[in-house]
Amino acid sequence: MLQFLANSLSSPMVHGPLLFLILQLLSRIVPKGKRVYQWLSCLPILWVFFCSLVYPSVLLIKPLEDQYPTVKVSSKLWQNADAIVVLACNHFDDEGLPFVSRWPQCTMQRNLHAALMYKEKHLPIHLAAGILNELDSASQAHYNKTFLMTLGVSPNDIYTHLQGHDTESEVDALAPHLKNKYVALVTSASHLPRAVQYFELHGIKVLPIPVEHLSRKNVSFTIGLPNAFSLYRSERAIHEYLGLIYQRYFK
Repeated sequence: MLQFLANSLSSPMVHGPLLFLILQLLSRIVPKGKRVYQWLSCLPILWVFFCSLVYPSVLLIKPLEDQYPTVKVSSKLWQNADAIVVLACNHFDDEGLPFVSRWPQCTMQRNLHAALMYKEKHLPIHLAAGILNELDSASQAHYNKTFLMTLGVSPNDIYTHLQGHDTESEVDALAPHLKNKYVALVTSASHLPRAVQYFELHGIKVLPIPVEHLSRKNVSFTIGLPNAFSLYRSERAIHEYLGLIYQRYFK
C-alpha cells in the first residue's frame, strides 16, 4: 500500500494539484481558519512551479546522485569484483519499434554500461525482475539479457533470476546467488543509495557504479522557464526520497 502511494504520488503534477484541492476543500468545510487554508492552498502550486525549474530540480536530485563517485569502465576498482549486477528499469514490448526505441534511458544506460564493463573484463552478469507490465510477453530479466547479448555479452555469462517487481524484491531474488561475493552494482545514480542499502541488509558487499545522472557534477545557478524534464527530474528525486523513508522507517 505504501509503495503504491509512493509510486502514484511522487510526481509534482499529481500530489501538487491533489494538495491544492484538499486545502481548498478544507477552506470551505472548516468554519475556523478558512483564510489560512486558502493561503496554504497556494503552496502546492508554488511547489509545482519550483519543481518545474532547472536549478531547483537539480538541487533536489543532486544529493542522491553525488553519494557515490563515478567509476569509469577502465577503472581497476570494479575489476576486483566477483560479478556485475544490473538492476531492472523497464522495456517497451513493441516489435514495431526499432531496437533502440524499446528502452527508456534508465535501462539503456544501465545495460550499455554493463556491456562496456564486460568488454573490459568478462565477469558474470546477474539480472533480476519478472514481468513488469501487463503487455509484456517475457520477464524484464529476459529483455535485459537480450540487450546484453546484442552488445556481444556471452549468454553463458548472463544469469537471469525471474522474480522481482521492484528494488526490494529484485534484491531478494538476487541475494541467494550472491552470498560471499563482491558485487559491482550498476544502476541509476539517484537509485543507488536505496539499492545499496537493500544489498547491505542481505550482507552483500557492493561497489556502486552510478549511471544515468540527471544532474551535472558542477552546477551553477541558472534561471530558465518551467519545463517537463525538470518536472521529471523532480519526480525521480521525490520517488527516491519516499523510497528511502519507507526503507528506514517501515522496514
